[in-house]
Amino acid sequence: MAGEGAAPAGVERGASGAASPCPFCPGNEALTPPEVWAEGREGGVPDTPGWKIRVIPNLYPALEGEEGEGFPPSASGRGGRTARGRHEVIIHTPVHDLPLSRMGPDDALRLMHAYRLRYRALCALAGVKQVIFIVNHGREAGASLAHPHTQAFALPLVPRAVRDELRNARGHHDRGCPLCAEREEARRGGRVVLENGGWTALAPFASRLPYETWFVPRRHEPDFGRARDGELRAMADILTRTLAALAHALGDPPYNLWLHAAPCDGKDYHYYHYHLELVPRLAVVAGFEMASGMHINVVDPEEAARKLRESLH
Repeated sequence: MAGEGAAPAGVERGASGAASPCPFCPGNEALTPPEVWAEGREGGVPDTPGWKIRVIPNLYPALEGEEGEGFPPSASGRGGRTARGRHEVIIHTPVHDLPLSRMGPDDALRLMHAYRLRYRALCALAGVKQVIFIVNHGREAGASLAHPHTQAFALPLVPRAVRDELRNARGHHDRGCPLCAEREEARRGGRVVLENGGWTALAPFASRLPYETWFVPRRHEPDFGRARDGELRAMADILTRTLAALAHALGDPPYNLWLHAAPCDGKDYHYYHYHLELVPRLAVVAGFEMASGMHINVVDPEEAARKLRESLH
């Protein structure tokens, strides 16, 4: 760790196998864009070692800060515009090889507080309608750098995946929240992986891929920005323990983890329930899945939940 007991900086290898210094490690701050926010220096100079969490703009952003001129309409009549918004990287820790699955309680809780802080800040930006956090663990899951980090996207629109969830939640709200109902059904059906005072980790009834896991806060809340301190502590606990069980049971597979919360457009989404979704990359999404929109999952969710429960520590 930077400062006392500092760990040596890591080395990243590109697709060619060539080694280069890890830009996310302490001492290499000049290799990244100037930081947006950091915790741990206690008043020290920005962009220097001593931090515990560091937030920077993505060097290769998927979103631009200013509105572009757009594109002329195609032959089908459809046009487009430059993707406007913010794309940040939250560097979890100065330690190069400390994934979420092995984080201690204090470090994990510090990260959850950083998540809430950056989520609130991005939602407050003009023109932002949706904020999504993603963790890509492992090169097969899309991680270009091994140093643990989260990508935060502040979008000028509500993406289709969230629109579909909103439509489903709104359509079923007269019968109650679908995610709250899913949690109760998971308890009855043996699909709960882990529960604590604030969250439930469960295998969804219609899991798309083997060992897909959802993390659902026990208090119905659409806005992650309103997560309570105790819920952040429970979130840190359930994420680290479930990911540790996944690593123990399946040999630390690559995975994608993402946060879905209600849009940031000021409308009423009381029927929605923010949550996280985890998809280990254990199977290939092939032609049938892409052609049909349906998934073939060879592991029953009940069996997946059982195996993860047995691997909990």
